[in-house]
Amino acid sequence: MFLVLYVEGQTVRALAAFAAAAATDVLDGLVARALDQRTRLGAFLDPAADKLLAACALLALAARGRLPWWLPILTVSRDAAQLLGAAALRLIHHRIPIAPTRIGKYATFALAVTVLVALSSEFGAFTREQAGPYVAAFGSIAAECVVVSFAQYFLYFVRSWQLPRAPDPG
Repeated sequence: MFLVLYVEGQTVRALAAFAAAAATDVLDGLVARALDQRTRLGAFLDPAADKLLAACALLALAARGRLPWWLPILTVSRDAAQLLGAAALRLIHHRIPIAPTRIGKYATFALAVTVLVALSSEFGAFTREQAGPYVAAFGSIAAECVVVSFAQYFLYFVRSWQLPRAPDPG
């Protein structure tokens, strides 16, 4: 929804859709933990949806010149590496580490704030010049968190690769 609205030039609605998606994601996580309603499928789908939304937003904003291209490239590269690592582990019947890291959550938060500030400058809440330093600051924090989380996930995958194979369910 966000991407369609943004591409159609409905920036305020795109901002509202992005903010709503981010807020409901936080609430969903809190409710799941409070009610102990966590599932393996949810542990996979929730971060996948977060990564898809972030990738769409970052790429769309970079295409319009609101973000530097290196930020979506860095973020999408990390996510693609995670997907390839999980596929490789699955192929050789090893357990796939799904648990998000704290720094990965910080990266998601910083990316969301970066997107929100960049979007808000598009419809006049701030001028591009006023928003620029904030976009740069949050983008830099997000990039640092993405790099650290990539290193953490890489180490998780290496450790998982070294563990004995998971029992065959069949």
